[in-house]
Amino acid sequence: MNPTVRERLHAAFESRDWHTVRKLFADHQDLHALLDEPVFPFDTPALVHYASRQDLEAVDLLLELGADPNRRTGWWAGGFHPLHHARGAVAERLLRGGSVPDACGAAQMDRIDLLRPMLEQDAARVHERGGDGQTPLHFARSREVVDLLLDFGADIDARCVDHRSAPAHWMLQGKRGAGCFDLAAYLVQRGAPVDVFLAAALGLADRLREMLARDPSLVERRTGMGEYGEKPPSSFHIYTWTIGQHLSPLQVAAQFEQEEALEVLTSLASPKDRFLAACSSGQEPEARAILREQQGLWATLTPDEIAALPRAAWAGNHAAVDLMLSLGFDAAATGQDSGTLLHCAAWLGAAACIVVALRFPSVRALIELRDKVHHSTPLGWCCHGAAFNRNEKGDYPRVARLLLEAGARPGPNLSDAPEPVLAVIREFGGST
Repeated sequence: MNPTVRERLHAAFESRDWHTVRKLFADHQDLHALLDEPVFPFDTPALVHYASRQDLEAVDLLLELGADPNRRTGWWAGGFHPLHHARGAVAERLLRGGSVPDACGAAQMDRIDLLRPMLEQDAARVHERGGDGQTPLHFARSREVVDLLLDFGADIDARCVDHRSAPAHWMLQGKRGAGCFDLAAYLVQRGAPVDVFLAAALGLADRLREMLARDPSLVERRTGMGEYGEKPPSSFHIYTWTIGQHLSPLQVAAQFEQEEALEVLTSLASPKDRFLAACSSGQEPEARAILREQQGLWATLTPDEIAALPRAAWAGNHAAVDLMLSLGFDAAATGQDSGTLLHCAAWLGAAACIVVALRFPSVRALIELRDKVHHSTPLGWCCHGAAFNRNEKGDYPRVARLLLEAGARPGPNLSDAPEPVLAVIREFGGST
């Protein structure tokens, strides 16, 4: 096969250029052999990728072209099936197209009508492993499914293969109420073990008091470090993604706005931890008071601690972003995938973060900075986030406008953005 054809196909998939995809398949019959090839990261075929993005148009086209509706990713720790992420209309289209759900997929789709007969026929399926080596309980999205799985003997503390993490750990999503936050709390009610980070995130103040009475050193733990770090071949504990990297329990309680848990942890925290927690929760008087009392504290902050700034942007915490920039945090500090606070806020569609950040000249100077992982600007992250993150609370067109008004230049590889974002880019002379 002509290598150029393969490259054009991969590029068309990545940019969601379905006209070109159709034409390439019509003109090159041998391309059908590549339809299930892992063209996306983590050995992911196109159908799984677009199913995970809830992209009905893409899923419909791929099934029409003959994509295998049951092809999993080739990830070493456990492959993701298309139904491990698909919901609503996308899940229904996959089922009509021949996708056969396993217990993980049925749990994720919240389809008790599919899950119960599986377990009644073979109760051992409650321990099936899906993507990342997760069990069906990791994929659960409702109390009804949790109860059903536990009734059939699910292990409430089962650890996934890739991240050594329990179901409750997976259900957090950066802030109070996000993701399956309430379901994580329900799992604890049903008997899930609690570590210091889960207790801080859920605001379990009494549990924290008990833990810290037994072991005061727990306040010194950090997400992504020690037992929560990489243990090859497995990756970091899932808290790196569901809470954030290199955070103390105190910072976690602040990030999740758990006041009583904050009080418990503050009593044992160092001045630096109290300062970072005050920054994370946007408490300016407290943060400045600590700096006055601890005049040498600023010089002791590590790059990982300065990265609290892009992490706040990644969480959409505009008050924390404003405070940290006012205090003098480095605007060029990098966080997720080496993105600055502008990259992180843009990917989330966090317009309020962008507004407060662009008031600072140090931030405006970074408007065209490319990250070191994806080699993309904040505007590029906005376009990609609008297409693939699709934060329901985000305002991607406004973020694009703010960045362009601040001097961002429209460039290539922005065409995967939805039309409302592309319309803004065209207003500023961009070719899409």
